[in-house]
Amino acid sequence: MDNKEEFLKEFVDYYGYPNASKSIDEIRASEFKRLDDTVYLDHAGATLYSELQMEAIFKDLTTSVYGNPHSQSDSSSATGDIVKEARRQVLDYCNACQKDYKCIFTSGATAALKLIGENFPWSCNSTFMYTMENHNSVLGLREYALSQGAAAFSVDINEAVDQDGSSQKSPTSVQVSQHSVQRRNETKVLEGAVIGDAYNLFAFPSECNFSGMRFSLDLVNIVKQNAENVLEGLPYSKGRWMVLIDAAKGCATQPPDLSLYPADFVVISFYKLFGYPTGLGALIIRNDAAKLLKKTYFSGGTVAASIADIDFVRRREGVEEHFEDGTISFLSIASILHGFKILNSLTTSAMCRHTMSLTMFLKKKLLDLRHENGASVCTIYGNCALKVSMHESGSIVSFNLKRPDGSWFGYREVEKLASLSGIQLRTGCFCNPGACAKYLGLSHSDLLSNLEAGHVCWDDNDVINGKPTGAVRVSFGYMSTYEDAKKFIDFIRSSFVSMPSEFEKGYLLRSKSIPCAIEGLEDRLSSSGCRLKSISIYPIKSCAGFSVKNWPLNNTGLQYDREWLLKSLSGEILTQKKVPEMSLINTFINLKQQILSVESPHCKRKLQIKLDPDSYLFRKEEFYLHNLRYEVQCYESEINQWFSNAVGQPCTLVRCYQSEYCFSLNNNRSVGMCRDVDSRVNFVNEAQFLLISEESVSDLNNRLSSNTKKLSGCGTPHVNPMRFRPNLVISGGEPYAEDGWRNLRIGNTYFTSLGGCNRCQMINFYQQTGQVKKTNEPLATLASYRRVRGKILFGVLLSYDPGSKAELVTDSWLKVGDGVYPNSE
Repeated sequence: MDNKEEFLKEFVDYYGYPNASKSIDEIRASEFKRLDDTVYLDHAGATLYSELQMEAIFKDLTTSVYGNPHSQSDSSSATGDIVKEARRQVLDYCNACQKDYKCIFTSGATAALKLIGENFPWSCNSTFMYTMENHNSVLGLREYALSQGAAAFSVDINEAVDQDGSSQKSPTSVQVSQHSVQRRNETKVLEGAVIGDAYNLFAFPSECNFSGMRFSLDLVNIVKQNAENVLEGLPYSKGRWMVLIDAAKGCATQPPDLSLYPADFVVISFYKLFGYPTGLGALIIRNDAAKLLKKTYFSGGTVAASIADIDFVRRREGVEEHFEDGTISFLSIASILHGFKILNSLTTSAMCRHTMSLTMFLKKKLLDLRHENGASVCTIYGNCALKVSMHESGSIVSFNLKRPDGSWFGYREVEKLASLSGIQLRTGCFCNPGACAKYLGLSHSDLLSNLEAGHVCWDDNDVINGKPTGAVRVSFGYMSTYEDAKKFIDFIRSSFVSMPSEFEKGYLLRSKSIPCAIEGLEDRLSSSGCRLKSISIYPIKSCAGFSVKNWPLNNTGLQYDREWLLKSLSGEILTQKKVPEMSLINTFINLKQQILSVESPHCKRKLQIKLDPDSYLFRKEEFYLHNLRYEVQCYESEINQWFSNAVGQPCTLVRCYQSEYCFSLNNNRSVGMCRDVDSRVNFVNEAQFLLISEESVSDLNNRLSSNTKKLSGCGTPHVNPMRFRPNLVISGGEPYAEDGWRNLRIGNTYFTSLGGCNRCQMINFYQQTGQVKKTNEPLATLASYRRVRGKILFGVLLSYDPGSKAELVTDSWLKVGDGVYPNSE
């Protein structure tokens, strides 16, 4: 199935909304024009709003007057009417009878869950049971249960399935595997009398946001009516069971039918349905369940009357009024009507079939991928059935990729390369730790050791001790297309299935070799024909530097290089990745005058900072960066105000006074980046020096030119060596000869190579007519031939050779034109 015709032949009844007024191609062309150069595959995180939807919302809000609903004016009445209609549409979407259910608007699905947890009638005889596959926002309910003495435990649900893939509906078709019971306040439990009217809560997602597995909604009736049978008479099975469905993900393509599956609570999130508005969710609650919730707090809008100076309050009797504290987000609520109009025009069943066809296609293609040695490329988590099943298959494909030798590609590597290719997806555990551990086979000891190794949510520690710590997730929305899925498959095939390049093989071989002894180094150095072409110093981290013909050295590298940096008032280090305008700040140091001059297009006057530290009354402080402990000097307010104006946000300038490598930080901070642990460094990421070869840059430019002509035939991009912010640029050798250097001498100074420099998005920023712009190049091209174990290498990092530091004296200088003598043994 390598072309669209074959795909359409297989999924003719599922793909593209054949019965709608617009085809999928027409929807994309008219309502999602902003996706022309983007493949968006994170609809489980947040789906996209339609441009026509936003036009309708804008027209509504600019032609109507909606007032605060807690009044009786005409504008307030108009708001009341629109809110009433919105509640009706939410209930209709889940086929919930208005006599039995109410719709409570919240600030999101998480807020709806919190409302349940805070007000549920927990007791020491209650039980909170939840599936392993649950979002952290559901797991948080456990805190309320345990704090009131209730028992809590997770379960695995195994459902018997018929040959056609449909779920059997009898209670005996469901098997529950219980994990260990959690309890607090044991004394309170022993004192409490066992009663039959305790209230228990069972929570499960309609669709797992990690694997896309859909849970049978028959669980609602089975648990509510036959909990004792399902739990095989355990003491925790007694009492009245209530059921909560987390439909935040599943509602987008298959909302629960509450006329058939009368859950007590259903939480939904509107931005996951139709992209806008964010910050708005709803709790659909049965009337009898609402009467059981014990609400303590009252606020504006929830009371009929209160008296300020005595203990008297009379609450409103309506369910919605009782639980919606303060003024609801009525303009956002007005907006959801236009979102439902989009969904109703397509129908949820058609959206479900459409996304399912793409999910099945992608799974099949990923499972078919093989390396040259025949090894499988992809491991998919959850249901891998390739037959279309309305019950089991959602719109998510979660997976990890393997190398030919069976080791794992890190999911962050996949995400970074996808981003360079214009593909937006999500990686990690997706706030679903139970599903993550279950599908990845991570034990409790694995999870705890990963935490001790510094791994936390959203970091780059994607493989620890040979095991993935998360996964790659692709998820489709109602506007996703075959072309989106095909581009993603092509990206995976070109980036992860091809054999390692000769560069990668050679680099890995060199990295395993034994370092050269210092003794006799001079005899192994040879003339390379290279000369030092330029020297650049960057006094302030991430700001522009300046080039010189010669420059003094000290024990941190080039004197004054990256000796200063900017910090936000919250302590965050400012870099070009987050503040691209920093590249517009020009610096220059006059050694004779001992002045650092700084200029910015956003500041009228040039700032001059004296290099002599005794010229200022410094305040000293400590902070940590890349596993280094820094003692820094903080400047006065006038200098800080200048830089705040230059970068457009409040910040402070600090100067490195002393640095010290701290190995112990790995236990509670992310793994350190700095490789040069034997040298004193200023505010560098990895090493004292970065060396770039002009010939390597020239080869890169040739590749950029070739790629551009293949893709568009337009003008050729050209990358200057200074795009990579090198300290040293050499000229006269072969492209990438520096990759094999292990030691070298420049002039009379000796260096040790620490290996290639791992490049990031920062090299994609460039200046044009005084503005900072960003493209995918040159990082995308470098990724195609300079990638090793998740790193994109270009240039080499250097430090003073440890055996030669004693020879470094205060008057050591590097000079443009110095010869370069490498050792490649």
